[in-house]
Amino acid sequence: MKKEGYEMKQVRLFSLLLGVAFVASVMFGYAGPAAAQEYTLQLAGAYPSTGETPRALATEKIKELIETKSNGKIKVQIYLDNQLGGDREILEGCQLGDIAMVSQTTAPQVGFIPELAIFDIPMLYPNLDVSRKALSGQFRSKLEEWYDRAGLKLLLFEPIYYRETTTSRPINAVADFSGLKIRTMENEYHMAFWKALGANPTPLSFAELYVALQQGTVDAQENPYEIMWSSKFYEVQKYLINTHHIAFILSININKGIYEGMPDAYKTIITESMKEAADYLFDLAKSKNDAMLASLREVGMTVMDPDPALQAELKKAAAETEKLIRKNVGDAVVDEVLKSAEEAAK
Repeated sequence: MKKEGYEMKQVRLFSLLLGVAFVASVMFGYAGPAAAQEYTLQLAGAYPSTGETPRALATEKIKELIETKSNGKIKVQIYLDNQLGGDREILEGCQLGDIAMVSQTTAPQVGFIPELAIFDIPMLYPNLDVSRKALSGQFRSKLEEWYDRAGLKLLLFEPIYYRETTTSRPINAVADFSGLKIRTMENEYHMAFWKALGANPTPLSFAELYVALQQGTVDAQENPYEIMWSSKFYEVQKYLINTHHIAFILSININKGIYEGMPDAYKTIITESMKEAADYLFDLAKSKNDAMLASLREVGMTVMDPDPALQAELKKAAAETEKLIRKNVGDAVVDEVLKSAEEAAK
């Protein structure tokens, strides 16, 4: 705990230095603001830095792009592996300006931006290409408004994976979900989906999941291929069902005050770098997904694709979650995301 406290103090110091940089350039008569101003931006994430994962590689790409385009005037310091705290802590730190930028999925942000619950509607997008098209269209401006109200500037919002399902038994029809003990996040929307399918959603710490699957405490779990592979769930699960039920979206935000206090040229560097990084991340994630699925097959997992009848049942269950989200965030927000998804699928 002492180490974590020390690191956070260091981050606060870096943040203070951002505001001091311009004053120092004027006091000491440097060549001019463009030549003198330097920024150190922290980019924090709670996910692992190891394993050559798309998220970790994209984080390094962002650092490379921003530092190169700014000729070293903007430095990016990366803190992954929960170094500055879990998802909630780093998001709070970013809102306060203690951390410049955060990289995380939408799930932990719902407590700060309730509208993001719409991305917990299962079966929202038929594939990642449609998802990307929907999120980069007119709906993007709505997302930016929501983050802005939370004191954040949205820089990147990219669908990279799907949550898929692994089980200890085959799933050919909706009846096969009956009584299935599936580990979920402690998320009311996720749990509502599995209950509607007849399963028994069981919130459990991720750290306990492998042993729980091994001992039969739970029968199934749902995560992207990347996590299935890195966590070696193939050792304790036989079947992988491509349910594609929830898109796994990575967002990167910067503290609004820090961003607005930067010169326009630096803002342009950051936004252009994020656009390039988004393309890199999306293409890399797609290729890695294909490779990881092939690897899961090679180690003995039986991969199953839901037939049209099961797909229809999955969508029927998703409608129950949609009702709950409508109740909590309003019809207008849900209708907007559904409309953007429908238009993108045309």
